[in-house]
Amino acid sequence: MPKNPQHQNPQPGRDLQQAHPVLPGQRREPQAPQPPRQHPQRYAEARAHRVLDRAADAVWREVRDFPALAAWHPAIASSTAHPDDPRLRDLVTTDGLRLTEALHAVDDTLMTLEYGFVAHPFPLTDYRARLEVRAEGDTRSSVIWTATFRPADGDGAALAAQFEEGVFAVGLEALGTRGRS
Repeated sequence: MPKNPQHQNPQPGRDLQQAHPVLPGQRREPQAPQPPRQHPQRYAEARAHRVLDRAADAVWREVRDFPALAAWHPAIASSTAHPDDPRLRDLVTTDGLRLTEALHAVDDTLMTLEYGFVAHPFPLTDYRARLEVRAEGDTRSSVIWTATFRPADGDGAALAAQFEEGVFAVGLEALGTRGRS
């Protein structure tokens, strides 16, 4: 039995005016335009990697000391454990920005540390970073510093580049020169 097209359910993407005809004597009410569909906001990623002429254990000792970031990172003017929670660190950058970061996980066997922003001035949400130290023989190591986040606007590429170049690469270079005379 053929279906009557006037009684079919509207299909996605099909014009509703065609699916629901107007009978004689009826008026069609104007419909407000529908906003475009929003795609879920995507994550951006920042990443830096360096091979250092330092043993992995020595590098890991410095990276693992979460509140002591200012001891090795030249862009951090001060870094202290939060007075109410030792898993939080309060940072002040050399250009005066204030941040609070939370330590989420530390694995001494894998030499990984994960943290995120608690308070910060950046146009982003859901920032999660990871530092990983790997042995490259007895006297060398590689360090990978990554972060993912949701940018407030756009694709986050410019902000990711700022983290990669102004934070991660600078910090990794400084880690590489520590302990040398």
